Amino acid sequence: MEIENVSKPMTQDAVQQEAAAKVQSMAIRNAEEQGAAAAKLLESAEVITDSKVGNNVDLLG
Repeated sequence: MEIENVSKPMTQDAVQQEAAAKVQSMAIRNAEEQGAAAAKLLESAEVITDSKVGNNVDLLG
């Protein structure tokens, strides 16, 4: 019976570690996807070449 009492917590620890590793993997994948989307958005941004744009601020608007 002592072996059974010791083996259960060890397997629970293994399951918890495996679950934590999968969650971290999912978080990393999500961060990579968001980073790629942000990079794509920055690449698609239009560069403003008109030097007059942005010089005036409409305070009444």
